[in-house]
Amino acid sequence: MSTKTRKLVFTALFAALTTAFTMISVPLATGYFNFGDLVIFISSVLLGPLYGAIVGAIGGALGDLILSYVAYMPFTLVIKAIEGVIVGFLYKAITKFCKDKNSGNIFEIIFTLLANLLAGSVMALGYFLAEGLILSDAHWTGGIAQLPFNFLQGVVSAVVAIILLYPCQLKKIFGRYFNKNSISREKQETHSEDDTQNTEDKQQNESDSENEE
Repeated sequence: MSTKTRKLVFTALFAALTTAFTMISVPLATGYFNFGDLVIFISSVLLGPLYGAIVGAIGGALGDLILSYVAYMPFTLVIKAIEGVIVGFLYKAITKFCKDKNSGNIFEIIFTLLANLLAGSVMALGYFLAEGLILSDAHWTGGIAQLPFNFLQGVVSAVVAIILLYPCQLKKIFGRYFNKNSISREKQETHSEDDTQNTEDKQQNESDSENEE
């Protein structure tokens, strides 16, 4: 299985987990408090900005649909996708800046946490604008009422994601899996090329022998 195929498989898995964690929600007057952002942060670090955006958009929107918050779906598609892009791109920049990509690097942990918090803040502001401008019957009152809960949701998800990625070594385990499979694939391709070359050499030798006879 190629790296791209594995990423697509994990993207589908993380999208499903995002939907599931979104459904683990606490209803509020103008929306609900949920944990879907946790999976978005993790997937964006492990898979990159593009796949993280897909996870956020699809997983979050499906959560809205299942919980009957259909009016939120178009906004969730955009807001959660942006959330994944922010974390994914910033994490790439962080690893280049820190150079040492060891999962125990304290600077990487701190900056990744800050990236998660920034993305969570953008999420909270995105829903504040959506609720204030369009969704809330009370106009900005609904957006203001929901804003602290959305910020809290982003902060909790950001912190828990860091705990799972680093102290719980989810990032290291995931990296070993991908590297192991990549190495195995390279070996298989190398053996395949060697077998092809050996076959060609054998055929050439047989042809040379026939010509000599």
